[in-house]
Amino acid sequence: MRILVVTTRWDLVGGSERYAGAVVRGLCDRGFLVRVLTGGGHQESSAEVLISAELAAPGLNREGAGALRETVRAAAPDVIYLLSRVSADHLRILLGIAPLVRFVQDHTLFCPGLNKLHEDASACSSPLGQVCLERYFSTGCSGFKPEGSPSLRWPLKTLAANLRELELSGQAKLILVASDYMRRELLRAGLSPARLRVLPYFTNSIAMPAHDSPTLAALPAETAEFLAADDAPLLLTPARLTLPDKGLDYLLTALGQLERRAKLVIAGDGPARDHLQNKARAEGLSSRVHFSGWLAPAELESLLCAASLVLFPSIWNEPFGLVGLEAMAHAKPVVAFDVGGVREWLIPGETGLLCPARDAAAFSRAMAKLLDDPHQAQTMGARGQAHLKANFSRERHLALLGEWLSG
Repeated sequence: MRILVVTTRWDLVGGSERYAGAVVRGLCDRGFLVRVLTGGGHQESSAEVLISAELAAPGLNREGAGALRETVRAAAPDVIYLLSRVSADHLRILLGIAPLVRFVQDHTLFCPGLNKLHEDASACSSPLGQVCLERYFSTGCSGFKPEGSPSLRWPLKTLAANLRELELSGQAKLILVASDYMRRELLRAGLSPARLRVLPYFTNSIAMPAHDSPTLAALPAETAEFLAADDAPLLLTPARLTLPDKGLDYLLTALGQLERRAKLVIAGDGPARDHLQNKARAEGLSSRVHFSGWLAPAELESLLCAASLVLFPSIWNEPFGLVGLEAMAHAKPVVAFDVGGVREWLIPGETGLLCPARDAAAFSRAMAKLLDDPHQAQTMGARGQAHLKANFSRERHLALLGEWLSG
């Protein structure tokens, strides 16, 4: 069977891109003939990768549409697996060539603000439609608000594009999501329940044997020096540095309230890095927090092995939270805000601790509770690892995916 996997980026920017690479390798291992159509990027894979400049473009003229159509036809797919958001024009071309299965990984399909988050960082529960336009001209949304002189043309165009793409997505053979939370969101957006399937993520992270220790030399020099400076427990947060969604400002506030010895590595990069570093300095946290920048997968594995706790401070309704699976693979307990699909992998009091969203004081108390009781933390980590093996296995994911792509 020939599967064309379509993703606008084919690199290792975040969890969605890591999933794309892992699932392509998994499908190849199961004997499917896989080709990847992408706008650019690179990952190691045995699949043939087709680069399409048209796929990376926001809009298509007649010439570009023809080129994209010919590229897809030449791949001769029996089914198309769409892993990222594309324009309505792109989607119409894909639907016209082969049956399409779409994995909706985030809110961008049904939210012009991209993350269902109001400008004041409160969560949005309204369906896509007129209410989005009303809010645009009132309090605004994160990612959907006037910049400079208010204009009606841009928000109308953006909202119309979302509505067209959402309507066309209803023609897909199946829509896959990683959590029941996302299934409910798509039902609210108007998609048919008959087309929706829940397919939880898996992770390729593999914990090191207990007798092994992480190789600090494999890390960037500054990060290795920060870890080696003392024996304080390590707190780890892998995240793209964006605000307000990733909640890293709340995390720094929580760290400032933590009276126990501990040091924090924030692994990732993004537009909010300068702001967050300035906040850390202003609040006297420079010696307790290190911004490592983007790390390669092997480097992040080393930090996961060394960490005492993994912290997940997102304040938006995370569709799932792949970081949680990576933590559980290494038998690490997680402290997180109670948002979106997080409860679908974090069992409160069993595999980690949940806190009310945006409650930095509660987050600080949760960290202290586990740092004060290493035995409890280790027990939660072990339960998390067992929970991962029982419910989020690579084999189960790929078996279901193969069945739904083939059916």
